Amino acid sequence: MNRLSAQMQMYIAIGVIAVLTIAFVVLAILPKFQQASAVDTEIATAQTELQTAQALLARRQSVKAQAAANEVELMQIANQVPDSPQLPSVIIELQDVANAAGVELSTISVGDISAAPVAEDGSSQAYDVVELTVGCTGQWADVIDFCRRVNNLDRGTRVTVMTFTYVPETDDVDAYIDVSGTIEVYVMAAASTEAPAAQ
Repeated sequence: MNRLSAQMQMYIAIGVIAVLTIAFVVLAILPKFQQASAVDTEIATAQTELQTAQALLARRQSVKAQAAANEVELMQIANQVPDSPQLPSVIIELQDVANAAGVELSTISVGDISAAPVAEDGSSQAYDVVELTVGCTGQWADVIDFCRRVNNLDRGTRVTVMTFTYVPETDDVDAYIDVSGTIEVYVMAAASTEAPAAQ
């Protein structure tokens, strides 16, 4: 049997090394690349799911914040235009406003609840009106301050008519303004029941 030449042995060794290298790459390294690719795909999917979850969380937090803001706004509206006249508290507020403005609130008469004027498009309003007839006295600037404060109450109120009479000074009393006017107090239409005739 002939011995292989050194050159042939070298070719065979190179061939064996090449086959072993290819086998190693195919059996050991390529699966790792495939696993790495699968892991990259999983990471990309997880990142997409995370972004989707974060977007959903942001939307839910926004809706929650908006719901809280809406709740506050509804409470403010309910305080401005409640579903019952709550006239005792309105009268107390008017007395507080008169005290703060420096006028003397002498009379308050409470009228019946009436429907609000029809809107320009012909539809009925969602609120009714209680008219209070008030009388007060004070200096001109104080009376104007009283009217401004009434219009700025948290409760839905508005000065609609005011009649001013100047009363000159006498030996005993300084000059003052005598005021007679109407203040509208607003209440939800569902509360259309008779208000007390007078207070």
